[in-house]
Amino acid sequence: MEFLITAMLMLTFPQGIIHHGEETVSSMDMINILQEVPVVFIGEKHDDAFAHEWELYIWRNLASDERCLALEMFETDVQGLLDVYLSGDLSLDELLESARPWSNYIEDYHPMVEYAVQNGYHVIAANVPRHFASAVARRGWEGLRETEGSEFFENIIVDSTSVFYRQQFLATMEALSGQMQSMPMDPVNMYRAQLLKDAVMASSIEGISCVFVCGSFHSDFHSGIPDQLESGVLYLTVSVVGEDEPWEADQADFVIVREM
Repeated sequence: MEFLITAMLMLTFPQGIIHHGEETVSSMDMINILQEVPVVFIGEKHDDAFAHEWELYIWRNLASDERCLALEMFETDVQGLLDVYLSGDLSLDELLESARPWSNYIEDYHPMVEYAVQNGYHVIAANVPRHFASAVARRGWEGLRETEGSEFFENIIVDSTSVFYRQQFLATMEALSGQMQSMPMDPVNMYRAQLLKDAVMASSIEGISCVFVCGSFHSDFHSGIPDQLESGVLYLTVSVVGEDEPWEADQADFVIVREM
């Protein structure tokens, strides 16, 4: 029965068209290619149910004792709580109360975590604790140095050399400022906070094989978290495009769009 269920998972996949460069490929062609690298990033729009369906499908097909799940949606300082939950010694209610999960956690991310629980797989709480990112967004790197617990970052190197990533981020902030009356914080400091998030998330998977679920800006065009990885780390990227969202063939190794 277990083999039958596994086989059905391999065959049952969400709707959509998978673009791989100039070609379209099947879901299992994609899975077979993704299996060849230790790190797989899946970029999403956080409120896109289509993306969450594909994340669960990819995770189920790549998960193993050697490959864990990494989530932007949990912060590093709740790793201990998450570990206790994975071991079965913490209830879901206790996890929800103490681990600061995102508001859409139960519907969109818990199925992936539950699959890990059922099969004894590890899950990494990958993101920087939000008060550190907030301190940088408001006061720059000085804000981080002034925040209690900042010694956590002494061994984390933030790579700020990507001109492309900086331009993409600041252009996005400028576009958002047009939708709002004014930007509440300096866009450059907000960019620094973004770099801190990327660096911490890259650090959280150092030497680890994983499926990493994150916002698409953190992995599209091989920028963001990939910029912060150690040299030589082999990875591939998947970008699941939201409804009516523009996309480009080179924004990820695999770009998944809805069927028209």
